[in-house]
Amino acid sequence: MKKDRYLIDDDDEVIRDSLVIYFEKYGIDCVSAANAAEARELLSSERYDLATVDVVMPGESGIELTKWIKSEFLHMPVILLTALDDAIDTVAGLEVGADDYVSKPFDFRVLLARAKAVLRRYERSATTEAVVEKPVFQVKSRLLQIDGTDYPLNASEFIFVEALLAAGGEPVSREILFGRIFERGWNPEDRAIDNMVARLRQKIEPTPETPKYIITVRHKGYMMPLGAFEVVN
Repeated sequence: MKKDRYLIDDDDEVIRDSLVIYFEKYGIDCVSAANAAEARELLSSERYDLATVDVVMPGESGIELTKWIKSEFLHMPVILLTALDDAIDTVAGLEVGADDYVSKPFDFRVLLARAKAVLRRYERSATTEAVVEKPVFQVKSRLLQIDGTDYPLNASEFIFVEALLAAGGEPVSREILFGRIFERGWNPEDRAIDNMVARLRQKIEPTPETPKYIITVRHKGYMMPLGAFEVVN
C-alpha cells in the first residue's frame, strides 16, 4: 500500500518536528519546511499528498503560498494552521483555495483526522470523476444547496444568510442581524443570534467547530466569504 506523504510548513521548529514524529507514527511520510521558499522548492521537486501551511511566517505568508500551491497543484489539499484571532486570514485562505483550517493551539489528533477527511474527499471525487459544484443559495425556495444536498432555511436563518451574502464578504454586526431578524432593539446579553448560528452551523458546515461558510469575526459579528454561495433567485 502506498504511504501518504505530507509537507509540513511552519516556522516553529518545535511544531514542525513534533508533527513529523506524530504523523510518521501513523505510517505517513513527512518532510518539513521552515518557510514558503523552502516549501516551494520541495513541492517543485517531489510529490506530496497534502500540505499543512502556517498562515503567519516570515517572508511570504501562508496565504500566498496556498494560492501558489492551488495554481500549480490543483488537486493537492492544503490545511491552514491559524492563530485563534486570525479570522480574516482564515477567510482569505479559504478564498484562495485552502481545503480546511485548524486553529492553534491544536490537538495533533484533530489535525490528523482533518487531513484524512480532506484526502477522503479528494479520493471520492477522483473515483467518481465528480464535478464539484459551487454551493447555491436559492432565494425563492429559501434553501442552501451544498454538495448536492438541500438545506431548507427557516425564516430567521433565511434573513441571516441573505444579510451576510449581501454584505459582500464584510462582517455584519450582531446588532444589525438581531434588528433584521427579530425587528426589535438588541440587548448585548441576548444570545439568540449566537444560538441560531450554532444550530445553522450544525446543519450546513462539514466541521461546525471550524466553519468555512459562517465565520465569526471577533468584535465585528459574522461574515460569509465573498463568493461562498451562488445566489439564484
